[in-house]
Amino acid sequence: MTVDYALLAKNLALIVFWLLVLPGAFIALLTGVNRNTKQYLANGFGINSELYLGFIGIFFHELSHLIVALLFGHHITQFRLLKRPHPHQRTANGEKDLALGYVNHTWNQSSWYQSTGNLFIGIAPIFGCSLVLLGLTAWLLPDLFSGLVTVVSQPLNLHWEGLREVVVGAHDPWWHWLLMGLLAMNISVGGFDLSSADFANSQMGLIGFIILIMVVTAGWTLIDGATGWLRGVAVVMTLLTVVLTCSLLISLVTNFFVRIVLHVKWHH
Repeated sequence: MTVDYALLAKNLALIVFWLLVLPGAFIALLTGVNRNTKQYLANGFGINSELYLGFIGIFFHELSHLIVALLFGHHITQFRLLKRPHPHQRTANGEKDLALGYVNHTWNQSSWYQSTGNLFIGIAPIFGCSLVLLGLTAWLLPDLFSGLVTVVSQPLNLHWEGLREVVVGAHDPWWHWLLMGLLAMNISVGGFDLSSADFANSQMGLIGFIILIMVVTAGWTLIDGATGWLRGVAVVMTLLTVVLTCSLLISLVTNFFVRIVLHVKWHH
């Protein structure tokens, strides 16, 4: 068998970009922006403000962890999808009780499937909350949603001018836009900030995932089937990129709004 090493290297680079670099960049940006928003809220209005202004996002953040942990066969020892922080109390490990929710789980460390699942459990809120936003758009802004579906129906040849026309031309009621904006800001504040524990959890499954996508891509390349595999990955990730881009824009607007409110409060 003759191996085209140049093609193999190209395909491996593409799969790393689509499945590691691209989502990793969005995860870092979304976490950074929303962590900054929560810090401003805590400094300006107290830690409970994160709960009041982001309780929907917190709920779906923890629910995403819980669902994916169950999908990967982890044993759930304890969970709370929403809770009030108690900064004057100490947890079992002696730290301040600042948690707004949690999912504690154990797994069989000799199981490759369960260990690799830690990657997806850790980053689950980013994708879970994005899907919730997509679902809310379909419910509250059906005209906008239908237009978006049409625009991204060919994700490898996105028509960005058409996307602008869809947003401008949507005829959904104004109060639907207002409600969607409020819900999106709540989900943004509470849902998109991955904790240090989330990142640490994800790292435990990262190596297994990298090995898997490398082996699969190399295998398809050797049997001349990589084109379909890479196209399928590209289609899914392009659609996801559109959703995550919208999520990032919402997060940036929320961050800007919080900064403006606090600027007025501190300089009034």
